[in-house]
Amino acid sequence: MSREEFIESLNLVLNQANQISTIVYAVMKENKQVKKLDIDNEEIVVIQGLFLQSIDDKIISMEEQTIIKVSEVDNRANTVFEYDLDLPEGLNYYSTDLNDETPVFSFQDDDLANIDSLIIKIGTEENQIKLYKKLSPVEVFGRGGYLLWKANNRLERFEDKVLRLTPNFDALFVNDSYVFLSLKLLERSYGFHEVIVREATNSLQLIEQIGVLDSIQGIQELLGKTSFARKVVKIRNSAVFTKNIPNDRIIAFTKRHPSLINKMKYNEEGTQIILHTKASRELFIKMLDDAYLISELTDQNYESTAKDIVSVVVEEE
Repeated sequence: MSREEFIESLNLVLNQANQISTIVYAVMKENKQVKKLDIDNEEIVVIQGLFLQSIDDKIISMEEQTIIKVSEVDNRANTVFEYDLDLPEGLNYYSTDLNDETPVFSFQDDDLANIDSLIIKIGTEENQIKLYKKLSPVEVFGRGGYLLWKANNRLERFEDKVLRLTPNFDALFVNDSYVFLSLKLLERSYGFHEVIVREATNSLQLIEQIGVLDSIQGIQELLGKTSFARKVVKIRNSAVFTKNIPNDRIIAFTKRHPSLINKMKYNEEGTQIILHTKASRELFIKMLDDAYLISELTDQNYESTAKDIVSVVVEEE
């Protein structure tokens, strides 16, 4: 999904004017059960306004912002992330059906301190945005300790718990796509590492198929580190594969590029690369990501994981 398509999907919801309504749901900690919060009608209008403004501030008004798939993450700034993998187990509640059958949060049976996250559904039955918000420790007051509260112009003890609702959010769902504002929530979610390792293993099969390495075992051993596994996932879309770059050309490149010279070994026939060190394995994956570039203007070599393909635009006279 392009940035333009993303904004168009958001505006399709937001431009429904007075038809928009908002419902807030709580996700409980223990079993991730979703419950509807019963909020006063006047207050829900204020809450809706807060989150609509937040969507505008964090996404729509950020004209230089880019959107990139999680499987293709690079190091560019001012980016949001379209999730294109299986949801990790820890975020399965994202796909919960929200309807009239959803139970209502009850102060007799439930506790504000047991709320893990919030889901804010904004829109109409036809077009909706769902915002996902992980609560921080400071957003539920009264979990313990001693609170003083202003009452009758003096400070008195306040024993009830309070839910502090801020307009920040971590992710949203629109037009059948999940978009995350950062990767922190994903990386901390139970099951995300397993998803990444599974996808990285599929990418390794592409390397094994072309036979440029004598063994992929060394790379497999590094997949325990999520950051490295994510780099391996990314190479499945590498131009090295899509353009069927021959192995002899890949090997020749490793022998002449300044960042790769003498960093790898080769079999006796010179037809396969031997990745004998951790550094050589990391460099090889970076090479498959086509991160080693050269300026046609200056002949200067560069390393860059953030790349936008440039198309030639012919202007009409």
